[in-house]
Amino acid sequence: MFETYVSPSSTCSKNCSTVVCFFAGVLTYRDNFEDAANEIAKRYRNAKIVVIFPYGTANGTKSSSLIRLLVRQLAEVGYDLARDLSRRVIKASQIIHEHIADADHVILIGHSAGGVMAYRTGLFLEKEYGDDRAQIFAVGSPKFFLKDIPYNSRFTYITGQNPDRITQIGRWRRPGSRYYRGAPGQEIQVEFNPAHQGWRFHASYFLKSAWTDSNEMFHTNSEDLVSKIHELYPGT
Repeated sequence: MFETYVSPSSTCSKNCSTVVCFFAGVLTYRDNFEDAANEIAKRYRNAKIVVIFPYGTANGTKSSSLIRLLVRQLAEVGYDLARDLSRRVIKASQIIHEHIADADHVILIGHSAGGVMAYRTGLFLEKEYGDDRAQIFAVGSPKFFLKDIPYNSRFTYITGQNPDRITQIGRWRRPGSRYYRGAPGQEIQVEFNPAHQGWRFHASYFLKSAWTDSNEMFHTNSEDLVSKIHELYPGT
């Protein structure tokens, strides 16, 4: 079930100069983005932070029911991956359109399947509302067929240093296609907590997940990720 809320880490509620929207993937809990939202608030002035769960949250789901939830969510993800437009994209676009009326800067950040949603929502905002402000970041997302269009220059794909099974799904270009020959404007690799492996690595991009590198420098995944996004798009 589609869910959304405005993060308590927001530093603005009305007439905000920056609106940042997080898009969740599957089996995600409501607080998954709060560490990253706190880092966003430190770097972007007058920021409203909106969190969107296109496939619902895992909150309140008993462990015995998580598999059923995952199966349902994956079916919805498969539908969205196979189509350029879905009712979830339209609904997310309508919600974001209402939040960004007075914004100078709009940033859409998606995790896993949420990265696909972020991309397609930004594109729908442009086509339906003529709004080309959105900068899109997909983090740890599967690849999907892209048309070769100017919009892609505002799309950044972020992965980690460790192999992530989700990022190995799909491809950008469809072999032999005249239309799906695009690619992200940028593909960036960020160093994340090396102690995490496999699914833990995939799940931890937006979490605090503190670690120390070989130079004894302290890091957190959420801080390093948002720092990289701010470096790429300072929004000033």
